[in-house]
Amino acid sequence: MSKCAVCGKFAVSYNSEKQPVCSKHGRSKVNAPSCPECGLTMKIREGKFGGFWGCIAFPGCDGIRKIS
Repeated sequence: MSKCAVCGKFAVSYNSEKQPVCSKHGRSKVNAPSCPECGLTMKIREGKFGGFWGCIAFPGCDGIRKIS
């Protein structure tokens, strides 16, 4: 199950940027955080334990952040 990119709750759909969002944030535009390792932007990725922010330079950079 995906988490909302804005608040971290259960996502029910995707916004125009194809990021998972809950019903409250369906039309919200999400500002992607910067990678703590290299400073590039991050995108939402799915893992074994749910969604998280991952660096766009993966596998060269393995910076991650929790969706809060």
